[in-house]
Amino acid sequence: MKDFRETNFKKIQQLLDKCVAHEYGMKTNALALKREYLTEAQMKDYIRQEIFNVTENLVSLCQKNHALHNIRFDILMPDFLWESGFFENLFLDERKQYISFQCSSFDMDKYLQSSTCYDEQLPFFSSIVRLVMQTQYLEYLQQLENASHASVPLDEKSEEQPKEEEKAQPEPTKIVGKSNPFKSVLTTQQIKLLVECINEAHIFTTTITPKILSDFFACKLNGVLKSNNNRLLAYLMMQLSCYNYIAYEWQSVIANNKLVLAKIKDKYLTRSDLSSATDNVKCIYPKGYEIIDKYIKQLQKG
Repeated sequence: MKDFRETNFKKIQQLLDKCVAHEYGMKTNALALKREYLTEAQMKDYIRQEIFNVTENLVSLCQKNHALHNIRFDILMPDFLWESGFFENLFLDERKQYISFQCSSFDMDKYLQSSTCYDEQLPFFSSIVRLVMQTQYLEYLQQLENASHASVPLDEKSEEQPKEEEKAQPEPTKIVGKSNPFKSVLTTQQIKLLVECINEAHIFTTTITPKILSDFFACKLNGVLKSNNNRLLAYLMMQLSCYNYIAYEWQSVIANNKLVLAKIKDKYLTRSDLSSATDNVKCIYPKGYEIIDKYIKQLQKG
């Protein structure tokens, strides 16, 4: 019985892989077509928004489908339908449906007309296809985004300066106005709301005040903050960035200004640390994210 179950699950996996490949190809081809019509700046904004939308879709899928909770950790395995905890997460009648499904009856043309047409016979099938495809698509989008942010080498000619200019150094120009590295548009009231959020979620090892958070966003802390949970910090900052409350480059701002220490080792969080934490929370929300979501909704209400 066990051998038959495994064999059938692997056959279903092959069908699923074909569906994923088709959906992924459609997504990437559509993106390639858009790149022909959009300017570089427009494409950069589009990719950023697409990353946010795909992330939202992935989280929604995992929250709505009980059987997808574990599978998201194992979708890189060749036979994840069988090798992951997916089978164990299915209810008894759902397991029977997968075991008894006749793979020879699968009609690809029928699936292409309606991706949910086999969901009654194979519960969650279309959701699994979307989960895998969108995870792959998200990784592809992130690669494109990273490539667009790659530093461009300076023109060698720009490095050559006339000797006269080397001798005569102009006095530095005085810049007036307040510095705003995070490009924060948060109001005093919104800062207070975020302080409640941060303290309730225990993002830092200490309780903070509105003054501390204001100084944080101004990069003028009288000391440093210590992270209690890098993933929660990344999730909060990512959400603030997605809703345009702060700059998209918040990782670099924190790292360059040495604003936060790691929890275990007393070293400043680097852009790499924050980038890794952000990549993790894009697919799997950290414990306590619902606290942040609650306050973000309040921020949006004004």
